[in-house]
Amino acid sequence: MAFNDGDFVLINYTIKVKDGNNLKVQETTYQDVAKQAGIFDPNKKYGPYLVVIGKSQLIEAVDDAIKEMQVGEKKEIIAKPEKAYGVKREDLVIRLPVKQLRRYNIPPKIGQKVEIGGRIGIIERLAERFAYIDFNHPLAGKDLSIDLEVVQKIDDFNDKVKYLVERWLGLDKNKVSIEGDQDSLKINLPSDVIGISDLESKLQLLTRDIYQYIKPKEVNINIKVEYKEESKVENKEETKEKGQ
Repeated sequence: MAFNDGDFVLINYTIKVKDGNNLKVQETTYQDVAKQAGIFDPNKKYGPYLVVIGKSQLIEAVDDAIKEMQVGEKKEIIAKPEKAYGVKREDLVIRLPVKQLRRYNIPPKIGQKVEIGGRIGIIERLAERFAYIDFNHPLAGKDLSIDLEVVQKIDDFNDKVKYLVERWLGLDKNKVSIEGDQDSLKINLPSDVIGISDLESKLQLLTRDIYQYIKPKEVNINIKVEYKEESKVENKEETKEKGQ
């Protein structure tokens, strides 16, 4: 089974980069691998990752490899910078006065993360009164070794929507109900979403992906809000988007 652009596929992956004579794990969907590599994040949800083929949601090399794989197949690939995170660009390394960093309570030390204008960089070196901050992707310019596993192809319309909800909102897809079809899609979300940080932005990104990848004519997203003290349930329409 070859995959085509637009297919929804669940994969597991481990990205490694050469570190001396060894390969160092940078990112993985496997919880046990993350723990063994010392990069486990208790706030991260581990498990198969959704990719929409042709959209380079990880890197181009992964898309290319998956197209030639079968469900259940595992493969190791080598991704060159041109099909990974790009070559390292010198114009993305900027120089800032150390006193400017101190003004914003940023410690001027090598390896320190810095956020400027919504971009995140790393202090690469210090020279006299200046800090040189690298805004390239941390893996730019590097050859990557990537272990891939194709877990499942998602064909069902409702499941595609639920996996997109899970991606953006971190909800258990089994708590999401779907009504309607390609013409008029209605997504019912549990009250759990109320506590999600930056909910409005995430709903906008979710809606964008639904229109881009599933292409319904209309999308309605409803949040079920429970008022326990009044022993009643109210359905609140959080956002409504109409296609052009």
